[in-house]
Amino acid sequence: MATAQERRAAVADARATVRSLYGSELEAKSTDDFCLTVSLSRRSVAPGFGLEAVARAAPTGMPAIPTVVEFAAPATPPRVPIPRELSNWSAIGTETHADSTVAYPNTTMLRSALVHTARTSAYQVVGDVYNEIERLSGTSLGPAPEMVGVPQIPTLVTQICWLNHTLRTWAGPEVLADVCADHNVTSVDVPRRLEADATARNHTAIGYPAFFDAEHLTGKGITVAVIDTEVALRHPALRGRVVQRRNFTAEPWGNPSSHGTAVAGIIAADDIDNGGIAPGATIYNYKVLATSHLLNGDSFSGGLAIQHALEDGAAIANCSWGAGPVTSTKSPEAVAAEAAWALGMVVVKSAGNRGPGRATMTRPAEAEGIIVVGATDLDGKAVEDYSSRGPAGPRSGPDVVAPGGGAGGNIAACLIAGGFGDAGAGTSYAAPHVSGMLALWLEKDPTLDPGQLRDKLVNEAKRISRGTVSAKGKGLAHFA
Repeated sequence: MATAQERRAAVADARATVRSLYGSELEAKSTDDFCLTVSLSRRSVAPGFGLEAVARAAPTGMPAIPTVVEFAAPATPPRVPIPRELSNWSAIGTETHADSTVAYPNTTMLRSALVHTARTSAYQVVGDVYNEIERLSGTSLGPAPEMVGVPQIPTLVTQICWLNHTLRTWAGPEVLADVCADHNVTSVDVPRRLEADATARNHTAIGYPAFFDAEHLTGKGITVAVIDTEVALRHPALRGRVVQRRNFTAEPWGNPSSHGTAVAGIIAADDIDNGGIAPGATIYNYKVLATSHLLNGDSFSGGLAIQHALEDGAAIANCSWGAGPVTSTKSPEAVAAEAAWALGMVVVKSAGNRGPGRATMTRPAEAEGIIVVGATDLDGKAVEDYSSRGPAGPRSGPDVVAPGGGAGGNIAACLIAGGFGDAGAGTSYAAPHVSGMLALWLEKDPTLDPGQLRDKLVNEAKRISRGTVSAKGKGLAHFA
């Protein structure tokens, strides 16, 4: 992969090529990717001497290059008004439907009229360039002969999308150089291949894309307590939905950490490429871990944070931390979790990262009123070695497992500086998958209690062939 410096050099060279061959007007309105594509396609140059060397057309057999030309769009696109915004709405409604206040035919006609106006306006802007491209291209330009008839390759030289004021053409840069001087042309680019929206391996593993397509749930109205480090309030994918509730550490607010930010993002990030499971959920942040472990809260703080989350009305509490190994005595944190569970708040806990040995789960995994989550690879096919195993108290292993990352790749999670990147691997990142799933189920049916949610989780889990129950529980958390 080219370095940033190498790419800059390649772009500068490609722009010089476009400018030299096709003029400064086309180069100025072209994107870097267009210039690079043209430069690469012109690497085959006819032998010549001195200034008589001429760039030849693309060699026979090379597919034509589609180009997208963008045009100036109106600053304020037309909008169908909300019916109730119309001052004469009542009259319009009663004129159309004497027995109804909803004038659907009138709204439909209004939208059709606006569509016609917008389309006509766009064609007026694009039309001259479109006609000139067609005139200059004739019928000789377009996809190579061997590609005609392939369903993915249109046989028309130029097509218009009036909705976004663009046209796509198979005409070469020689033609584009003649038309880009039009003042309405703003950019010349190459189209990008469409990709599925939910291609994140961890989302695919738990069946999230199909579930979202069917239900369109976002977790709106559901509050998830992230009992963890401080979450970055200003991350663009979380901004406006994170509330700092309580700080149980010796470190003041204002010191966000990657761990809690990643956990919150897996639950609720709102991003088209790296979104969380419940991008409409609200995050209540309880700070029990600091950027330095010397400033962390203690096990009492963990129980207190669960208590405050319950008092504050959170529906789910995500605890991606442990308070040491489980012992024969039930820990105070486990007691707190069970009490919160009985009072209606679901507590989700990471199994721990002390595997693959037996009985390595961390407190409060021994609680009966808690959902414990182990970790798999990104594809959800195998339990990671680091994932802690049971038994712990009355349970033989985790309830379920979920993607946590590992040697095969880590989850792209929210970073404290903004954007997304590798936050590492661990059961810490498996647990929030489950918290996000529960938020969606609660949005759909707010009457579900913690026990019903856990039953749904384990009953719909996807079976994993490899591993013991102490490692994988009932299987991979999965939307049925």
